[in-house]
Amino acid sequence: MDTTQVNKLYQQICKQLYSRKILDAIENLEKLIVASGREFYLEQLSQQKIIYENILKHSFNKIKDPERDKIYFKLVRDLLEMADSLKELLLTMNAFTHVYAQKKDLERTKASERTEALAYLESLTVTNELSGILEESNISQESSKAANEEALIKVFNTVWLSDKYSQAEIETLETACHSKQLPWYNKSLIVSALTLSLLRFFDINKFMLLFSFVHAKEQSVWQRALIGLFFNFIKYNKRFHLYPALKEKTLTLQELPDLEKNLEAILIQFTKTRETESVSKKWNEEILPAMMKLRPKIEQKLDLENIFKDEFGEEKNPDWETVFEDAPDLMDKLQEFTEMQMEGMDVFMSAFSQLKNFPFFYKISNWFLPFYHHNQSIKHYIKGSGDNVDLTPLVQKLESTHFMCNSDKYSFCINLGMIPDQQKNMMMNMASAEMESMSEIEKSDGAINDFAKTKSIYTQYFQDLYRFYKLHPWKNEFEDIFRWEPDVFENPFISHLITNTHTIRNIGEFYFDKKFYPYALKIFLALQERDQSNLELFEKIAFCYEKTGDFESALEYYKKAELIETGRLWIIQKMAFCSKFLNRWEEALSYYKEAERQNPDDMKIQAHIGQCLIHLERYQEALEYYFKVEVLAPENHKIRRPLAWCSFVIGKLDTAQNYLEKLLAKDNKNPFDLMSLGHVLWCQNQEEEALIYYKKSLLNSKSFKEFESAFVEDKKHLVKNGIQPFEMDLMLDYLKLDN
Repeated sequence: MDTTQVNKLYQQICKQLYSRKILDAIENLEKLIVASGREFYLEQLSQQKIIYENILKHSFNKIKDPERDKIYFKLVRDLLEMADSLKELLLTMNAFTHVYAQKKDLERTKASERTEALAYLESLTVTNELSGILEESNISQESSKAANEEALIKVFNTVWLSDKYSQAEIETLETACHSKQLPWYNKSLIVSALTLSLLRFFDINKFMLLFSFVHAKEQSVWQRALIGLFFNFIKYNKRFHLYPALKEKTLTLQELPDLEKNLEAILIQFTKTRETESVSKKWNEEILPAMMKLRPKIEQKLDLENIFKDEFGEEKNPDWETVFEDAPDLMDKLQEFTEMQMEGMDVFMSAFSQLKNFPFFYKISNWFLPFYHHNQSIKHYIKGSGDNVDLTPLVQKLESTHFMCNSDKYSFCINLGMIPDQQKNMMMNMASAEMESMSEIEKSDGAINDFAKTKSIYTQYFQDLYRFYKLHPWKNEFEDIFRWEPDVFENPFISHLITNTHTIRNIGEFYFDKKFYPYALKIFLALQERDQSNLELFEKIAFCYEKTGDFESALEYYKKAELIETGRLWIIQKMAFCSKFLNRWEEALSYYKEAERQNPDDMKIQAHIGQCLIHLERYQEALEYYFKVEVLAPENHKIRRPLAWCSFVIGKLDTAQNYLEKLLAKDNKNPFDLMSLGHVLWCQNQEEEALIYYKKSLLNSKSFKEFESAFVEDKKHLVKNGIQPFEMDLMLDYLKLDN
């Protein structure tokens, strides 16, 4: 089996186990076992199958087994863990990727390297003997630091690439968590290794270790551990109920101060790192075209929806409050500055994406290493010799700043250390000035309080993770965690810990603000069940439905909002808009007429009324409305299209010809305008001229079929203007022959 086949079969097994199709999962597990060549798994699987058969038999006896559910959940756990092990075994055996080749190397030297790495970690955490030994051996302090950092890379790789830890290893990592000797940046590196290891291979002990690092509450370490739990509970969402210990441990986090506030900050920062382009792309490329296909072809022919470009820009209700303006705890000065400078990720992501090819980044652990100025890996880049520029003062300042993530700080220092001294001096002065400005902002009015510092740690760590998953040369070997979509109410880890309505509303508002409408919708619907009188919730639910293409539900909720407060212009226009997309033109017209009574001079409302009247084939009335728009906006040449069409349909051929010629002077390749002018000329008995424009229309159409479809739709109007159906059929065949 190749990588794709192994992963596909593994995913299928997991899906079957989650959906309680146990026999199907067992059958597929046999395939993995055969591929692995490890027959001893067959014996284990046979035992599991017997257990399941007994569960089935006893389920339908008169005497019920009170332990049945407990036995069943253990069975599912065991089968999932067997699938985990077989998948890892197959991928490692064949070493299809760089990661698994590295893992294979580690397993080959497991007896020495793994033991050595964990023994080294234990020596750091339990005693200070290592420093004494080095001093006695006359090894310099700098050499010892470099040796420490190299040893910690081995620790990182061991923690990351081990599937399951022995009891001794678990105890060593627990000791490291609570050690006073081990620096915070080394613990942070271990937390990142644990996070990556758990994302790669499920082991409840890894969860427990991350919980330990959170409860230890060491600054800059526990925040990373909480993010590690966040991502892993997203990945293993469906396993949560299978492990009661996970729920018990999750609930212990409630003891932490401001836990909901911290989870809110994590969810918000995670959302910032994800692209919103895909949301608008889905609307523009999927939802809107699908809805337009259901509209009559007259919409495409006359482009009625785009007479005013901002029809879809008549967006959010201007009366809605921005939730963050009323929640200063969400937007302190540092956060505002960070957003202004970086927009979450993108500005610095772009600037530093080309600076991740230094040898420093060849080691995966360095992508997660917190920035500290005495790191030996970058010392030769920053420490000048002789008359060379010494960057140490700048680097020391950089360590304490919050506006750049750790990964980018290393890129910056390495790059700065490689440029000529003259440029180095100039850049050093500029960077120092920038950091001084940042320092002033951070100090002013107590901007950097404890929670602001915590949020900056979240931001930096998310950015470090983002760069790894987006820029690392092996990025395709990792599942991109920034494509995941956490649901506040469907993720048990989040839902057990975030219960405050205000916090939930803040998260919903942030999703809404960032255009993640499906997720905002779920939150708003849940909140609306608790509060049936909140007008803004009804409006925002309707808006979310609209933006996901469910116009029926959107209209329903706009009507509910209108019942709470009748006569509001924005709601009336929204009800009209949804009615149009449901092809309920009479209903849409009545709403727009109501809007017209409130705002008689609004050109867009006049144009929408004209649009409804065209669909209702009340062309003379439509013409009058479009004439009004032309008077109010003579520079808008798009209004000439429905004016020309309505004039043609009611027999005002000279007027129609005049408008069409003006349109074609602006754009002589519009197939529908060319066809319409062909109609007008033919109805004026100018067959040869009409033929010229029909040929031009056909030339600019996607296909003859598209041309024919539009032509056939217009037949009834040609008949009214004196053209016989027989002549039309001849014309189409002549054009087809000529084409």
